[in-house]
Amino acid sequence: MQHKLGFRMDSNTSFEVSLLERWNDLTSAFVPELKEKWWKHLTSIYNERAFHNFKHLNDMFQLFDEYKHKFQDQTATAFAIFFLHAVHDLKHSNNAERSAELFQQFSSETAFDSADYSTTLILRSGKHCTDAHLTIDTYGEEDIHFLLDFDVAFLGVNPIEYDINSKNIRKEYDHLNDDEYRQQRLKILKLFMRIPNIYATRELRERFETQARQNIAREISELSK
Repeated sequence: MQHKLGFRMDSNTSFEVSLLERWNDLTSAFVPELKEKWWKHLTSIYNERAFHNFKHLNDMFQLFDEYKHKFQDQTATAFAIFFLHAVHDLKHSNNAERSAELFQQFSSETAFDSADYSTTLILRSGKHCTDAHLTIDTYGEEDIHFLLDFDVAFLGVNPIEYDINSKNIRKEYDHLNDDEYRQQRLKILKLFMRIPNIYATRELRERFETQARQNIAREISELSK
């Protein structure tokens, strides 16, 4: 069964408006100059990317809104989403650590009580999986499980949207030639196919797992030709 998330597929600008409203709500207690400074910083970061951009964040927040009643700390998780891909350097493997450091710079200028928890979520996201991903018939219910599932929900969208996402992801690897990218992409996709569960939570697994595996299998087949 193909699932539609209702994700809009227009430019980054419309998502920026929506996310700015969310950012302003989230940082309403902060000094205006501070939240404006960091919003401009986030804008400069996310607007330069083809896939891990404001659209991706907006897609994650759409799911966040659907399942926010499941979270132990909604505010901390929302901040973690904003900074999850704040650093996205595909030539290095320490993006989660560097994103967490950037969030800590931000939180050090605020009086945000759950900053340590947000940092932990960002750091744990760098592992990309949990025991719930690696164990058959096991589900996760913690904030990190939902956060990781939201981040890969795009794998389980309809095939047309999946192909658009794949092309945009390819653009972020412009430092690789086609053969280098094909080999690296195949390695990543095959890892997804080998683990028992792409999605940790029951809700997202039931919603996206089957379609995600179909999409990934098709891309593997195409890249292997």
